[in-house]
Amino acid sequence: MATARHSVLKPVSIDSLHHTQITVGMREVKEKRLCWRKYPADKKAEPLGRHMIPVIFAPKERYYVVDHRHLAFAFHEEA
Repeated sequence: MATARHSVLKPVSIDSLHHTQITVGMREVKEKRLCWRKYPADKKAEPLGRHMIPVIFAPKERYYVVDHRHLAFAFHEEA
């Protein structure tokens, strides 16, 4: 019997995210960081709402990034 799965939106700390790939393209991360820095401090919440980072909740209570890994890494570096 198949079970229905649904998405759950839950804010988590950027520090709690783990990558699913061993490498990350640092050139793209740098571009994301530069773009992020252009936003005024009072406007930084807007792009966060538009660019949620999908993760899966795995054993040992860990969150793994499944998409937007460059953006996640850029946010981590900027924090």
